[in-house]
Amino acid sequence: MVEAVGRNGFSILNADDPLTAAMARDAGGRLVYFSMHGAPGWPAFLREHISKGGCAVTCEPNGHMLIHDDGEATVVMSASDIPATLGGLVDFNIQNALAAIAMAYVHGVSKSVIKQGLSSFTSSYEQNPGRLNIVDTKRCRVIMDYAHNPAGLAALGRLLEKMRAEYTRTIGMISMAGDRRDSDMRAMGELAAKLFDELVFWEDEDLRGRERGSVAALLAQGALMAGPGGRIRQVLDECEAVEACLKAARRGDLVVVTATNVERVWTCLSKWIKPSGHRPSARERPHAEAST
Repeated sequence: MVEAVGRNGFSILNADDPLTAAMARDAGGRLVYFSMHGAPGWPAFLREHISKGGCAVTCEPNGHMLIHDDGEATVVMSASDIPATLGGLVDFNIQNALAAIAMAYVHGVSKSVIKQGLSSFTSSYEQNPGRLNIVDTKRCRVIMDYAHNPAGLAALGRLLEKMRAEYTRTIGMISMAGDRRDSDMRAMGELAAKLFDELVFWEDEDLRGRERGSVAALLAQGALMAGPGGRIRQVLDECEAVEACLKAARRGDLVVVTATNVERVWTCLSKWIKPSGHRPSARERPHAEAST
């Protein structure tokens, strides 16, 4: 909590989130902000903070990530040069990178070392398991990500919209923790139905007090609010749900697998990965690869 930050420490806050930015009044240490927006989009408090020599990290419309400090602005790198952003497509990883730059910079890490670190960090299973891992099977492309709440799924949905034109259909394997409200689960299901052409709802082994089948049923109820039910299935076991999605996939489809037991799901998914072990970039088309 920022209230616990000491006098010589730093409170690094997201300037784009009003609730987070409001924490500044109780934050200890030196305030440091990060923002996905360039100067025209800054809120008044961020503009004032920077004009008075305060420290902030921002992303310009051209993708350049800038450190503002003591009245000067310097470019660290372009967001598109960070592999985890998939060429600048993944806004939530750009946001994560801005926060990381801020934390490293205020602790004395040089801009060249920051750039080197971010340039070598990918969303591969080996470096960041379960977080936007992208692999190819013989027929389809697969994204494995966590996205177990509406905010996370909405963020992933923004990426899918940018990628959708490259794929024939999208298939989503979706779940949610059992200790969430019924209304939250229905909202999750409704959102998922708007993002995917086909849905498979599954459940974690730890249902946090709920009966088996109840989470998937609530998700399905929400999905039905957004469209026809013929494209909705409930496959409760996590790995069986992976199998169901991949068996349903056609050449050129995109499958999104939201995993809780990441290691187990990866083992299941690995049986389907192309033998080359290819780790594609977001901009590679699966259609051409599928014919090889």
